[in-house]
Amino acid sequence: MTPRSPDRRPLRVLHLTGTLDQGGIETWLMNLLAQIDRQDVAMDIMTVTARPRAGIYDERAAQLGAHVIAGPATGNPLTFALGFVRLLRRYGPYDVVHSHIHHFGALALLLARLCGVPVRVSTSHVDTHLSDDAAVGGRYWYLTAMRAAMQLGVTDRLAVSPQSARALFGPDWQALGTQIMPLGIDLQALSEPVDSRSVRAELELPAAEPVLVHVGQFRPEKNHRFLLEVFSAYVRRSGPAHLLLIGDGALRSDIEQQALELGLEERIHLLGPRPDVARLLLGAADVFVFPSLFEGLSLALLEAQSAGLPCVVSSGLSAASRLPGAAYEAVPLGSGPDVWAAAVSAALARGRTLPTSNPHDIVHGAQTLRHFYLSAGTLH
Repeated sequence: MTPRSPDRRPLRVLHLTGTLDQGGIETWLMNLLAQIDRQDVAMDIMTVTARPRAGIYDERAAQLGAHVIAGPATGNPLTFALGFVRLLRRYGPYDVVHSHIHHFGALALLLARLCGVPVRVSTSHVDTHLSDDAAVGGRYWYLTAMRAAMQLGVTDRLAVSPQSARALFGPDWQALGTQIMPLGIDLQALSEPVDSRSVRAELELPAAEPVLVHVGQFRPEKNHRFLLEVFSAYVRRSGPAHLLLIGDGALRSDIEQQALELGLEERIHLLGPRPDVARLLLGAADVFVFPSLFEGLSLALLEAQSAGLPCVVSSGLSAASRLPGAAYEAVPLGSGPDVWAAAVSAALARGRTLPTSNPHDIVHGAQTLRHFYLSAGTLH
């Protein structure tokens, strides 16, 4: 699509997301801001959480030209509504409000409709249908209310996979016109030459011992406790190794305690959020282990495959998570740590394999989303 006429103002987009820490959505947003000309599509970010705070990407987003707006706390819907409307009027007008929050984003989109925002987009990033379908009591009524708000507030539905589309928009997601629009990753960063010896030396990792890696925030669905059980089983079966955990989150202290209980605190390295994830995947890791309970379409998993790492992942993840030609083994979570440890051994023996094709380039993904915004802006 050709650029917008220079005599027209940029299309203004407000993204709604959680705290700007180093999660997949947040990293994608930083890459998106770097790709799209702000004179064409000007994007801002509002963080919507129960306990608003600054995130590690706030400064980066501001450097890329985005206003980072701390949204009102979500604990009280009425207080949130009043605060959200006030902020929307203060920083707007916006042509598009784009929610990356799961169910609660429906309330924000309904409020955006009441404020006159013409295009209101919801992207589903995660597959929560098992827990949602089993909801009872207060959780059931919350989901019912949010689904009603979604019907009233949304103009365009997007999802990163069919499973995530079904989770947020229901079994008739296709009839509702939901578009599958996977996010992009920075393939350029994953093609840079890296000196593995220097990376391992920096992390004080022995050159000859296998290194397992996981990238993800410390949240229940990432299943870190099981991951540590798998690592313990691997060390017991196959000998010395190291596990790198990249990310942060509320459960970090629990995982640190589990490492101590397993006697593996010298071999499990909690690196926290890192700006050089691609460098670590390329230079430090030998295998990527990803036992998530559920995902939509994990960018970390796509990055690991794009780096050529053999991947051992949960069998319940979307088939869209697998890149053509990648070294990818799906293992049922119920098979237990020993089976997973054996799969890790087999993956290490296979070694690195680059995918034969990769449709998830952020350059292409940014232009697809830009085209969507500009088209939606003329249709609504």
